[in-house]
Amino acid sequence: MHCDSLTGIVLQASSGFFEVETAHGTILCVARSQVQVAQTQPPSDSTQKKAKHRKGKRSKSQAVLDGNSNSYSCAASGGNSMPRPVGGIVLGDKVAVTLTPDGRGVIEEVMPRTTQFSRKVAGKRRDEQVIAANLDQVVIVLATAEPPMKETSINRYLAVAEYCGLAAVICINKADLVSAEALEERMSVYRDIGYEVIIASTVSGTGITKLRHILSGKTSALVGPSGVGKSSLISAVEPNVDLEVGEVSESTGKGRHTTTSGRLIRLEGGGYVADTPGMREFGFYRIPGEDLAWCFREFRPHIEECRFRDCTHTGEPGCGLQEAVEQGLVSKGRYEHYVRLREEMR
Repeated sequence: MHCDSLTGIVLQASSGFFEVETAHGTILCVARSQVQVAQTQPPSDSTQKKAKHRKGKRSKSQAVLDGNSNSYSCAASGGNSMPRPVGGIVLGDKVAVTLTPDGRGVIEEVMPRTTQFSRKVAGKRRDEQVIAANLDQVVIVLATAEPPMKETSINRYLAVAEYCGLAAVICINKADLVSAEALEERMSVYRDIGYEVIIASTVSGTGITKLRHILSGKTSALVGPSGVGKSSLISAVEPNVDLEVGEVSESTGKGRHTTTSGRLIRLEGGGYVADTPGMREFGFYRIPGEDLAWCFREFRPHIEECRFRDCTHTGEPGCGLQEAVEQGLVSKGRYEHYVRLREEMR
C-alpha cells in the first residue's frame, strides 16, 4: 500500500493501539508520542467567558475514523517534541493520519477542537481528564434505582456541560423500577428550566425511540456513574452494537465498571455516540468559583440583579439570586446544592 494521508475521528483508546476507519479499510496504526496540534482554534462564546483549560497528559492509545466507513487501529510511537493537545488525544478528536507502506499508519496531528467535556481526575490529583472532544451534546444518564438517583449528580454534570458550552440531555434509565408520577415530579424542575428529559427503560422499551431521535445526526457522549445502564441504552438504540453490560454491586449499591475504556460508535441513523466508563467521582476541573452560578442556567438573569458585582450568592445583602429563591422563581434544592458546591470549591 502506498503512503497516504487522511483525516479521521478518534473512536477508541485500547492498550496502545488505535482502530481507524477510512475508505482504505481497517489498518493498524501508531501515534507519535507527542502529537502536534494543527493550530489554535478561536474559542466559542461560552469558552471565551467560562472555560479555561490547560495542557494535560497524552493518552497512550486511540482509535480513529474518517468520513467513510472503514477503520484503522493505531499505536503510539516515538517522535520529535511537538505541542500536545489538552488532555491528550481523546474520543472525538479529529486527527491527521499518515498511512505507511507496510499497511499501518501514524497519527501525526490533532485538529482544533470545537468543544471538549472534562472533569478532574479521580482521587487527590488535580489533573484534567478530557472525556471526549468535538461533541454536540452530552446525555447525562442516571438510574431511578440500582444505583439510586441523586439530583446532586445531575446538577454536577449539567454545570460542567454549561461551562464547556455543550447542550445537555438528561436520561433517567430503569423507569420500570419506580412510580412514573413520582419520577415526573422530580424531573419537572429540569424540564421547567429548558432541559430535555428522557424517561427510559431498556426492559419495557420506554423512551428508546426518543433517545434514538435525539442522538441521530449528532456527536454525543453518554456520561454518568457505573451501573446506570449506559451500554444497555446504546445497545437498545443500536441493536447491532455488541457492548458488555454490567451489574450493580449488592454490597455497595454502586455500579461495577463494565466499560473500561471509552468507545465512539457510528449510528445507523447518522452521527456518533460515545459509551464512556462509569464515573464514581465527578469533580470540577478548574471551574472558577465566580463562574459557578453562571453554570446554573436559570440563575443567570437573577445574578445580574445583585447589588455587588463580586456577590457569591451565599449570604450577601442585596443578592438577586437569593431573592429569586425566596420568591419561588428558582428551585430551592438547586440553589442549596449550588451553595454546597461553592463551599466545596474553596
